[in-house]
Amino acid sequence: NRVYRQRLTGYILIDHRSPRKDFIMASAKGLSAVQNYRALESKFRKCHQYSVNIGLHVLTTPLGILGFICLLNTLFHGAVSAVVNVVYIVSLYSLLPSKTFTRTAIVCVVLQLTSYVVNWGIIGSIVAMIASFVFQELAHIITGEITYQSQYIGQSDWMSQLVEHTYYLLPLVMDAIDHMHYSLLGFVVAHNRVLFTKLSRPEQKKDLDMLKKWVLANNPSTEHTTHWWFDKLKAEPKGAFDRIANCDNMLGMFKESFGEKAYAVEIIEEMNEIYVASPKYGLNSDGVFYMAHVDGPWGIFPFCSVYRCMVAVNFNQQIKTSFPLVPTAHTLSEGDAVAFDFNREVHLISDNKEKNEDFRICLKIHYITYPKCITAWGKLLKRLTLNYNLNARALFLATIAPGSISSRLAALTVLGTTYLTEKVQTHIGLNNLLYVFLLGTTSLILGQSIIFLVGTSYLHYLIYLGTFYSRRNIAFGLFKRDVIFFKSLALIQLVYYYVKNFEIDFISLSLLCVGYFIAISATKALGIDKTYFGSELGHCPPEYVSCFPYNCIPHPMIVGACIGLLGFHKLQGFREEMPYLIPGHIALYLTHMTQEIFDFHRNRNAASVKKSK
Repeated sequence: NRVYRQRLTGYILIDHRSPRKDFIMASAKGLSAVQNYRALESKFRKCHQYSVNIGLHVLTTPLGILGFICLLNTLFHGAVSAVVNVVYIVSLYSLLPSKTFTRTAIVCVVLQLTSYVVNWGIIGSIVAMIASFVFQELAHIITGEITYQSQYIGQSDWMSQLVEHTYYLLPLVMDAIDHMHYSLLGFVVAHNRVLFTKLSRPEQKKDLDMLKKWVLANNPSTEHTTHWWFDKLKAEPKGAFDRIANCDNMLGMFKESFGEKAYAVEIIEEMNEIYVASPKYGLNSDGVFYMAHVDGPWGIFPFCSVYRCMVAVNFNQQIKTSFPLVPTAHTLSEGDAVAFDFNREVHLISDNKEKNEDFRICLKIHYITYPKCITAWGKLLKRLTLNYNLNARALFLATIAPGSISSRLAALTVLGTTYLTEKVQTHIGLNNLLYVFLLGTTSLILGQSIIFLVGTSYLHYLIYLGTFYSRRNIAFGLFKRDVIFFKSLALIQLVYYYVKNFEIDFISLSLLCVGYFIAISATKALGIDKTYFGSELGHCPPEYVSCFPYNCIPHPMIVGACIGLLGFHKLQGFREEMPYLIPGHIALYLTHMTQEIFDFHRNRNAASVKKSK
């Protein structure tokens, strides 16, 4: 596993089992340079942790370099920039870890070749370099992360540090990709946003006990749920409630999940309440809690979230809160707290076999999280959700014990709309509906159907790639919902263009039948959950499959799908109208297959080390 390789600055021992610790030995001269880069790398990572920040750097850093190369091409002969690029790549060879060097070299070569295709001129090249700097600054403003440059500006040797920073910028960005909070495709990954914490400090237990005694002293109903709103509480219970809502445990859940630098977290006091579960439910609005439901209507609101946090005040062994799209469930007992998206997370309560001997008392605490760079947008969601909650509260109280025909009809309306909203969120997703609507509207306004076609045909591949890479904290139900929805939408469009251009072509039909027979057989052999990374994501136990088609065809699901796609492409009319549609599908399928073959994911190195031990 260990080999010696001679580099420009001396002999360096490389341990392939530890790719992030490439440099074990070097000559005295080389060791100093390597250590200097390692120190710079460590400092740069601290200022570049969020995927949005790094993603923008991945785009803007090559843009600035391309602008510089184009400027050289404009002022001098094209060979000059090529020589400069080669010298730059060679100079980095002895200083960078192998992975970082390979990425940097590939990007440099691609940019050099691109510079011979584009012709920006002097002004265009300078604009590209300026835009690169401006958008990198904007990335730090959006994410709240300080710039690395700000750490040394003002020091006596700031100029030399700036030169060093500029020289190593591309390798530093390539390295940061492996150390970001999520991944470059994190924006399409269905992360698990159900949060949990435990209130176990003595002062927290004291406040919970005080609230329990106060509730029992006020005789909650045994016929239906009882609610005390925060703003109506007296001083003592209100103070205990407020201390719990503002404690480090509660706020820390959101800061850890969203990132304290980028996101603000605020309490929405007007929505907070003490909630006591009723042992009875039926044709009243209490039945909503026992149905799968979403609390609010603003799931289409991007970037920001309102969270409802349920805090168990007393012992509970009967009522379980489930989140089927994660999936996870919690039987919240004294001090347990679970938080979920008020406008997006499907949830319900159900009864365990064990029964409570007392009331189930909970605090409902609400928080708004939003990027600090768009505070007004977050405040708007807060106001919209608050207004909805106040109106829904009035309707809920009017139907909690329906007596008249009108109130019973209102209760049925509550239950009916709750049912429909949950079905849409479970099987399609409100965010997905908004995305499709915006793409469709844009396509109609511009008269370019290709916008909708491309935007909906390839998205499920990006979800595959991002989820397979990330693998941690994934909401499996949401992931499966999203890929099935967009894959179905892509197939519907393929069938549409095929039928539109149909003519008898036996080879085309044969490829379609054979390809999708193989793919469907592979899905049947694995099962639907394992088909969608159930084992890789820890949702299902791994299982060796040896039946057809896995006993004779490698990667049969992807191979079969590619054969079927070639069947679409074989049809002449289809191919002439959409010449690049199928090649795009196959290229992305093969990219994902390569990812599967080499098992490329963020935890790969850690898993390999653990296995070797």
